[in-house]
This record gives sequence, structure tokens and C-alpha cells, in this order.
Amino acid sequence: MSVIVPNLDWYKKKNSDSNLPPRCPFATVKSCPRYYQSLSLIGDAGATKIDPSEDRRLLKFWKTNDLWPKTGEQETSVSGPENQMKHFSNFCPEVAFEIIGYFASYLSRYSDEIDQGLAHKTLGNSNTDRNDWRWAWATLSPQHYTECPLYSVIFHRSKKSHIGIKDKEPWYKKPWGIIILGVTITVIGGLVLAWIM
Repeated sequence: MSVIVPNLDWYKKKNSDSNLPPRCPFATVKSCPRYYQSLSLIGDAGATKIDPSEDRRLLKFWKTNDLWPKTGEQETSVSGPENQMKHFSNFCPEVAFEIIGYFASYLSRYSDEIDQGLAHKTLGNSNTDRNDWRWAWATLSPQHYTECPLYSVIFHRSKKSHIGIKDKEPWYKKPWGIIILGVTITVIGGLVLAWIM
């Protein structure tokens, strides 16, 4: 069985095979709670942290949303000894790629140097490519953004919001329509006033 290396080439191939956008269209801190949670927690694993006041504001924003995880099993998490985070669970694959280099939802480092040494020996004996994630990680679960459990919900809601009242408003209620209507009323009003006087 071949090992999937979920790098950018893998991602692009999955996208082109299905005619999808190259990256997740909801990969922002205000569009997806998993993206936000992953970005917030990756700061504990050595990456740059979100500004504390912005982090508090975003946490408050997401905690009242129904997309926020309700159980520990749903939460995004990092764990391990201080300054040596080893386990990344329920991660946004977009954040994982930006920081770690692989599109994955779960990553776990080797438990110790002995395990890593044994894995390196096996990988070296089989001439495994240096791009293979097993050089650094004991376990990894590749994930494309369309496989994320939140993607379908967010995608459905985003399509639904585009069919809302704003799209069905008559032209005279849209900003440019209001200006044209205002100018027309002013001109007609001026003509009527001039005719009366």
C-alpha cells in the first residue's frame, strides 16, 4: 500500500480532478471556527501567536456560534510536553499546510528518539523520499478541505445567504438606484416649482 504524501502537488491534483478552487474558500478566522481554532492553537506549538486581544475577540465571536465544537472529541487540540507539542488533532488542513507543510487533520510525532530512529532506519533502507511525512511524524491523516466535517455546512450556508433579500431587492432600493431616484425627484421637483412660479 502506497503512503499518501498530502503536499501541495497532492492537493492540486485532487482539486483539478474535481474542478474545485485551489484552496479552501472558507479559510479565514471569521468564516470557519476550525480554521480559527487551529490558527490560535498553533501559536502554542512554536508558530506566531494571534494578538491576545484579537484572539479573545474571535473566541467570544465563535463560542456563541452553533458551529463551535460542543464536545472534547470535536475540538481542535494540541498536546505534548511544554514547548514540544507532539499531537495535533482535528486540525484545519489549510493551517497544517501553512505551518507544517502537509494538508492533514491529525498529526502525531514519534513518542521518543528510539522510535524515530527505528523509523528512520526503515525509511532509509527502503530509499524513501525525503518529502515523505514519516521522516518527522509517526502518524498523519491526510485531509482535503472538502473532507472537513464543517465544509459542507459552511458551503451550504454560504450559498443560502447569496439567495437572500439583498439579491431580490428592486433596483430603486440598491445604492445606485437610490441616487438616480433622488436626482430624478430633485429635477422634477425643480421643474414643477419653476412652472408654478
